[in-house]
Amino acid sequence: MGRISIFFISCLFVTVSGFAQHHMGIGGGYNQSIYYTSISKSQYYYVFRPKDSYLVNLSYKMDIPVKKENMRVGTQLEWKRQSAYFYYNDLKNGDTIPTGMNYDIHILQWYVFPELVIGDPIRLIFSGGPVVEYIIYSNAHGIRLIDEKRTEVEKESNNGDIKGLYVGAKLSLGLEFPVYKNFYISLQNSYSAGLSSKGGRLKDSFNYFNCLDINLTASLFYRFNNNKIIIK
Repeated sequence: MGRISIFFISCLFVTVSGFAQHHMGIGGGYNQSIYYTSISKSQYYYVFRPKDSYLVNLSYKMDIPVKKENMRVGTQLEWKRQSAYFYYNDLKNGDTIPTGMNYDIHILQWYVFPELVIGDPIRLIFSGGPVVEYIIYSNAHGIRLIDEKRTEVEKESNNGDIKGLYVGAKLSLGLEFPVYKNFYISLQNSYSAGLSSKGGRLKDSFNYFNCLDINLTASLFYRFNNNKIIIK
């Protein structure tokens, strides 16, 4: 019975997607990462100073054939760089000399979402859904504590401080503007928060840490026209 249900659901999806409008887009923009951690400031003094950074992405969307024509589902693959200065001071041990490291973390993010569309021809869009992120590369430089001595580090690649796979959630709000025939531009403001902790040596120091990414992006989309069916 279960296999039969899965078969009919798959057939329905293929049929609906064959008649739906499909959208493909490429974009990029600005990213700023605001880190947060679970450690109390009564034991540690820490400051994460965000730095300006950037991202690029590829998106696919499909219209859901409902009467109001205001719903889509989509997925997005995004590469982004998270950049920040980690200033760390262990107050409980009487340490008064700060130690700081600059990090550039390269992230691959996969985002799946439903999307609400309002208006025409200029459209307001709102989406939200889960993300999976994986750290593919990292660079670090600054002052590190090695054998109780502060040592200047010029550059460390994939040093193990920050690594791993984790999950999160993302919300986006934006506008779409028609450009020419089936081409249109999408401008979006997105917020992506890590819910599980990043891995690596810093996790041992902070117990839990991740960040909120604030994005401003612009994308160029193309809409593929198909014959429509409408679900009332």
